[in-house]
Amino acid sequence: MRPRSRTKRSGFSLQAVLFGVAAITIILAVAPLQAVLFGVAAITIILAVALPSMTNGIANVKVRGNMTSVSGLLQNTRILAVKLNGTMTARYFVRTTSPLGLVYYAKSATDSSALTGSDPQVELEAPITPYTTPTGGGAPAAISTTTLGFTPQTGDPSFNSRGLPCSYSGGTCTSNGFIAYYKDDRISSSSGWSAISISPAGRIK
Repeated sequence: MRPRSRTKRSGFSLQAVLFGVAAITIILAVAPLQAVLFGVAAITIILAVALPSMTNGIANVKVRGNMTSVSGLLQNTRILAVKLNGTMTARYFVRTTSPLGLVYYAKSATDSSALTGSDPQVELEAPITPYTTPTGGGAPAAISTTTLGFTPQTGDPSFNSRGLPCSYSGGTCTSNGFIAYYKDDRISSSSGWSAISISPAGRIK
């Protein structure tokens, strides 16, 4: 009886080993690429979802910073009125040439001249737009007189020599409270709106 040849069995085992090595090599080579592609896809999805929220969040922070600047200017106007024993008015204008922006400044109520470099002033980062009442798509409702506790004026606020807000006209400053609304035009939702009010007692918020 002729013994069985071991060459064929050895050949079969070698083929299996070579196949296994090749399969492992392919898996090791492909797996990192799949991981990278999966990671890139995941990051892309996260950015697509989170980027709009991040953009709005940053813009909202800037809106709050701008409102702090306006509040500070109003407070400085009030202090100047008391210090100078006169009536001071806070005004603004929209700069339409570079650098664009909304500029608030303080002047004597009797001084109707344009802004000068010596006037107390703050410049808000564009694109901030002032409103007397919220308007446009997604705009919130105006703050009610019940919530405010007074009926507000929407013109330029003045402060008399006692630091109380008033509406100046023709040499007379009638005691009043005020409110102004602001919209950051970078934000399309209602979250881009802010308001600053001045109570008849002079509280600014």
